[in-house]
Amino acid sequence: MLLLEFAAQGVRGVAPAGGRATLRPGYNVVAADGAALRRLLESLVYPDPRDGESLPRAPGGPGAGPVRAGLTLVGTDRVTYRLVRDFAAGCQLHRFDAEKRAFAPVAQDLAEIAAFLRDPVGVPSPTRLATLLTFAAADLPSRTGGAGTSLGGGASAAAPARPAMKPVQARQRLADLETELTRAGEAEKLQYQLDGLQSKLFKVEEALKSGQRVQDGLAGAEAERAALQPVADVAARLGSASAKLSTHAKAVARRDEALARVAAERETLEEAEVRGGPRPLWESPGFLAGVGGGVLFLVLGVVGAAGGSELRTAALLSMPAFGWAGWEAHRWIGAQDEWERQGRRRRVVDDWEKKVLEQFERDTAEVGAVLKALQLTKARELQDQLDRLAEADRTVEEWRVRLRAWESAPETAGAVAEKVRVEEELRVVETGLASEAGGFVRDVRSIEAELEQVKAELEAPTAHEATPAPAPTAVAPARAAVQAPAGEPLRGLLERAAAELGGSPASVARALSQKASQALAGLTLNRLTGVTADDRGNVQVVSGGRPSPALTLPPADKDLVFVALKLALLEHAVASWKTMALVEDAFGGLSDTARRTIGRLLKQAAKAGQIIHTTTDPAFREAADHQA
Repeated sequence: MLLLEFAAQGVRGVAPAGGRATLRPGYNVVAADGAALRRLLESLVYPDPRDGESLPRAPGGPGAGPVRAGLTLVGTDRVTYRLVRDFAAGCQLHRFDAEKRAFAPVAQDLAEIAAFLRDPVGVPSPTRLATLLTFAAADLPSRTGGAGTSLGGGASAAAPARPAMKPVQARQRLADLETELTRAGEAEKLQYQLDGLQSKLFKVEEALKSGQRVQDGLAGAEAERAALQPVADVAARLGSASAKLSTHAKAVARRDEALARVAAERETLEEAEVRGGPRPLWESPGFLAGVGGGVLFLVLGVVGAAGGSELRTAALLSMPAFGWAGWEAHRWIGAQDEWERQGRRRRVVDDWEKKVLEQFERDTAEVGAVLKALQLTKARELQDQLDRLAEADRTVEEWRVRLRAWESAPETAGAVAEKVRVEEELRVVETGLASEAGGFVRDVRSIEAELEQVKAELEAPTAHEATPAPAPTAVAPARAAVQAPAGEPLRGLLERAAAELGGSPASVARALSQKASQALAGLTLNRLTGVTADDRGNVQVVSGGRPSPALTLPPADKDLVFVALKLALLEHAVASWKTMALVEDAFGGLSDTARRTIGRLLKQAAKAGQIIHTTTDPAFREAADHQA
């Protein structure tokens, strides 16, 4: 179950802007009174006819105006529900119909609404919500009763009544309470100052947010520029990068043109090679026919002259036959010369191509080295990188101009000086608060109430003074030191968690040990480094590598142990059920460092679901995923 929105009218302490507050998954910080918001949510998710009587009313009295409230949530069934309640008229639960894109009524009877919210909406039981999913200020061990009320009224059981004290004990307790009252008064004054300073700091930081945005923009631009530093380094080696790239482009054009001509020449040579070279002269048919015909006619003429025949005139035909053979021999010699010229031409083309490539390498050596250094393949890619570098330089300069303008503004100088002054005063007040309180302290009203009770006991001694005290049980001192009394808050927390999660308090402590130990180490700056529990569920802390009972710790440290365990329990519950948890403003007495640590822990715990933290502390508002 996750909350999306709540609204309130006429409820004191719950006054969101416009009467409505929007929530989101994750860590939400809400400017509202934690107890009032807790009671309001209780009246909505666990409706009862008498809820209107117990709600804190806005100023003006019960009859000042209507008291209404509404809640929008997403159930475990992934359906959105809207609950609207007029505490004088009635209540309605609606379910969002995705097909009609509108809310449809589900129930109007309070009992039916409560049952429907349990299943299928998935609202946790009051006990589970109070035990595992709520952190109330009154839950701290140092507060009166040790455990306060939570959602649904199902919080821890009230602490048992304190037995009456003997007069000596009462007087000693009275002195202790007076000392504690003095310290609590001083702490309350310091806390008031601290709240005022934190409010001032928050307003100053809001005023400086525009400058922070400029600084963030400059940081982002400088980060992008730093990523392009290798390009800037190689560009510096090139000198005039634009001129070198222009020369490179011309060299590429010359190379491509020359290689095209080389390719054309080779194509011609390859065609000649396909035709082949001239055959040997003695294999030429024309040459052989001319020689053969000339010899034949010559022989006929000789024979005819010897016989006195007319055949002697055939000898005259041998001349044209031999002439033809000579002509064929001349053609063959020319073809042979042409073939040899083709071979010389191929060698010339090869030499030309080699010279072209060598000249290209010389002309593009610088740019080629840069491309290799940047692992680029084309000059166009280098040009793109240089364009990005120039754009990044312009962007950085623009942000620097804006930052200088912001820093030179008079209101900025005043806000910066005010922030330094407020932060210095905060450190002084936090130091004083830490020295006075040390951690959590009880409020003045609780101490005054106990003072009145102890004074009344001194004025009216109880009957136990006349009755001898029972003899102490025979228990070894070491054993008695670690035995937790009934109602002890730390052990009670584990017992209630074990009842909800199943198992024993010791097993719950083991499951939470790692997260709780990390939180405790961060809250105490590694003064306390671990949280464990024995087989009986008594909590122990590790300090200096040695475990010791948590009961022996001072109240402030005991509160920190409780905070560490409760935060680990919250994270476990939110992650297990993907649901929401409610945290009150219970960390005002801690240092700024501790509060910021808790803010980070709450943000981490809310990742799997939703945490609603009711506070105006800037330390938590800075860590929030969403503010309402």
